[in-house]
Amino acid sequence: MKVLEDGVYRNATPEEIAEAEARANEPQPAPPRHMTVLAFRNRFTKTEKVRVELAAIDDPAAGLEHRERAAVVRVGQADLAAATYVDVDRADTRADVQAFEAMGLLDAHGRALAILDDEIQPHERYYS
Repeated sequence: MKVLEDGVYRNATPEEIAEAEARANEPQPAPPRHMTVLAFRNRFTKTEKVRVELAAIDDPAAGLEHRERAAVVRVGQADLAAATYVDVDRADTRADVQAFEAMGLLDAHGRALAILDDEIQPHERYYS
């Protein structure tokens, strides 16, 4: 093994070889869990998407709690619409989907984690 030092190649020392071999055996970091926006939306059922859309409607005659809930949904939708991709490990993304479940907008208990944590398939992955 050769090492470039001051513009000149030289033979690596046994310590340098051992260090390079140790680094080569280190596990590689997991790739970022980025999805296309459409792939992320497609993880929601049609029924869930409809519930989210309906929950976003503001009713000026409704109480403050209902109006805040609608605003939370609209903010999440606006963030998604502005996104280039979705990072399912971002805290705000996870909080939004979990809030949808807590609001009863998803089909079943545990759906938020399925949407967020199911393995990202090659056709879902965002490639920059």
